[in-house]
Order: sequence, then C-alpha cells, then structure tokens
Amino acid sequence: MSVARAVGVLRKRWYIVLAATILGGAGAFAASSTVTPIYHSTASLYFSLRTASSGSDINQGSAYTQAQMLSFAQLATSALVLDPAAAELDRGFSTIELRRMMSVTIPQNTVILDINVGTTDPERAALVANTVAASLVAAVNEVAPIDSDGAATVSARSIEPATPAIFQSAPNKQQDAFLGAVIGFLLSSVAVVLASALDTRVRSETALKAITELPLLGSIEQTPLSSDPRPVAIRQPNGSAAESFRQVRSGLRFASASHETRSLAITSSVPAEGKTWLAANLSFVLAETGKRVLLVDADLRKPRVADTFGLVGAVGLTTVLIDAIPLRSAVQAWPRSSLEILPSGAVPPNPAELLASERMKEIIQQLVDAYDLVVIDTAPVEAVADATMIAQQVDSVLIVADTRRVRRAQLASTIAVLERTGAHISGVVLNRVKARPRDSYYYVSDEPAKGPTSPRRGARVTSSAID
Repeated sequence: MSVARAVGVLRKRWYIVLAATILGGAGAFAASSTVTPIYHSTASLYFSLRTASSGSDINQGSAYTQAQMLSFAQLATSALVLDPAAAELDRGFSTIELRRMMSVTIPQNTVILDINVGTTDPERAALVANTVAASLVAAVNEVAPIDSDGAATVSARSIEPATPAIFQSAPNKQQDAFLGAVIGFLLSSVAVVLASALDTRVRSETALKAITELPLLGSIEQTPLSSDPRPVAIRQPNGSAAESFRQVRSGLRFASASHETRSLAITSSVPAEGKTWLAANLSFVLAETGKRVLLVDADLRKPRVADTFGLVGAVGLTTVLIDAIPLRSAVQAWPRSSLEILPSGAVPPNPAELLASERMKEIIQQLVDAYDLVVIDTAPVEAVADATMIAQQVDSVLIVADTRRVRRAQLASTIAVLERTGAHISGVVLNRVKARPRDSYYYVSDEPAKGPTSPRRGARVTSSAID
C-alpha cells in the first residue's frame, strides 16, 4: 500500500470518511450533553511582607515570599484551612470533599495564589472559593513568622474574589465535538485504507496486472435489475451496457489476430461471476457483424442460457450427446439475427463424463465446421472440472472476473489450472465494474429496443449447416 494508492483509496471512499467524521463529532457532542456541567470559580490572593524599611528589604522580602509560595499552596489544602471553611459553609461539606473539588495554582514567578473550585452549582463554587480563601488568610496570619512586636511578617489578602461562573467549564461541548470529529476522521481513514490493503478481490485492471500478464479485453458495468431476463444487448442495443460488450468483441478480435479462434469457451473462477451473461451478450453482438454464431450451453450442472433467452431448454446438448435426436434438431435460431443457440437440455447425472466423451469432441468439431464462431458457456473452474475438459477441445478460453466476488488467489489458480491443460487463454473480462460518469455515454441511449422481441420457438437451422 503506497502513499499514492492510500490517497486514491481515500478519494474514492471520501463519503465514508465524511460520514464517520460527522458521526464522530455529533456523537461526542451528544455524549457531552448528557454529562452534568461543572462550573469553576477562582479566588486570587496576594502574599507580601508586612514590614520593609528599604528597597533592599522589599526585594529580599519579595524573594522570601516567592520562595514560600509552595508552602502556602500546601497550606491551602490542609486541615488547618479546610476544617474552618467546612464549618463555616455549614452545608454538609467535609474536609475531604472540599479538597477534591478545589485546586491551587501559583502563576510562575509571582506571589499570587489562585484557589479554583468546581461544582455543579456556580453560586456554590464561588462561595466555597471565597470561604477557603478567607480561611487561608487567617491561617497565614497564624502560622507565619512573627516580628519583635508579635505580628505576622507575611500577610495575604484577597485581590480578586470569586464570582459565579456564567458558562460551564466542563464538559467543553465544542472541544469534545471537534475531538470526536478528528477521531472519526482518523479511524475511518485507517479503516478504509486497511480494508483496501486487505481486500484481495480483483477490483481493477491494476489488480489484474498484479496477477497475470493476460490482456484485459473489456470491462462490463453492473446493469440495473430488470424483470426482462434477456441479454441487455437485445433489450437495449444502443445502451451503454451493449457498448461494453462490443468493446469486449473488439478486444477479442485483437486477441485472435495471432491465434485463430473458431471456438471460444467462456468460464469463471467461482459461481455467479456473470459468465452466462457475458456469453449471451457477447454472442449476440458477435452476430451483429454478420457472422454465423452458435451459443452452446455446456454448463450441464446449472444451465442458464435457455432461461436467459426465453427458450425451451428441455432439448439440447445432452439430448444430442446421448444420440436421442440429431444435432440440427436441437439448435434454435434467434429472430432477425445470425445467432443460433444450443441449450443444455436435461441436467444429466454424469456431466463430467459426457463432456469428456469422444461424442462431445465430434459435436464441437461439427459445430466449428458449420459456424463462423462457436461460443461455449461452461461451469466455473474452481467449482468443478467440466471447464478444463472443454478448454482442451476449443481454440481459446475467455475468463470472466467479477470485481465483487473473485479473489486474486482464485483467479490466479484458475489461470494456472487452464494453462496446465494446455488451453489458450484469450484474456480476462472484468464484470460489475464501477459505472462511468453519464457524460461518457453521449453517443449511446439506454432506451429499450422496439420491434419483435420473442424468439421463434423450435426454429431450426438448415440441414446444410450441420452435418
């Protein structure tokens, strides 16, 4: 986690930091509001020598008095001062209670002593401070050294009596709110950066490059939920999502420049990464170019292609694999398009054996000979071994990586497994990436498509297309 990345994470998650800062300040302010307020009052005393015949005596006396100030501060909290004060207050105060509610301070290099008292009642705080100050004046006269005439050489007098406080001194709501906001900001910033550092999901192209040198063929934004299960490239052919799939189509074209691809398997690391969604939309936009494209649902465990296109999926690949019907009878055509679809058929009890059979190899070869491009939807690599069997029989493999689900270790493992089988991997497509600003879609429209939308049920290709 570099400084630049940490700053980038904070800029990306600024709203979390802002919310935590506001909540921290508001919470601290609310907590301070529940605390009983304390009011402080201060009485100030001045100490000096009673007699001084010359300037030298005055200086010496001032130095002597200043040297004794710590002793006078200690005297202010002694029983000699507090017992008479408690008795005079006559409000149930004990010497210990008075000692706890008061503090004594001496401004540096002065002969001034401040008696500060804090209570929940401002009137009482001022009364206690003045009473203790008066008791201290009397005590100083009693314990100070005396001169030849029997008078105390050090005197104390009040220079500023305590007055009831207008504002509470504790808790300081504004200060507490500021500290709460600062703490909320710091904790949320650390949490956001730490969460990003510990997040092992493949969130971006940068994270992908840290795993593999495979090219990123495109990024698919998350589309809003819709009651229409059909591919978004059919529902909104001029929309931003359809353009994302066309960008994948372009990326796949460049990836195939040095490696001819007539058959393409699409897989993922873990379930629910959007492999069927990519296969359906990519097949449709590939057919837009005029190529004869066949989409095959080879996920024999949880097939989704037929439901995505609204087709009858009872007859399909598994039916052909067991030679129940001819291959040409299982293929269904999509209206007004060169796209044709081979559903999975009934879910078999032995999908791995069927996909690894010689019959499956023969079917793929027949389809490659009959179509410009065969797109095969397969099961996730980390879930079952079905995808590795298909990967060995096709020209190339395309991996879908959901930015919110797959972990880096899982994607790296998927790539390693496919490479060990000898499969050629065209690249990776990131799914459910953060949406771009709407200004980026000036030339696109998310309006629904108009015209016929339902497939021709049971439509078949001609006998010359498939042998």
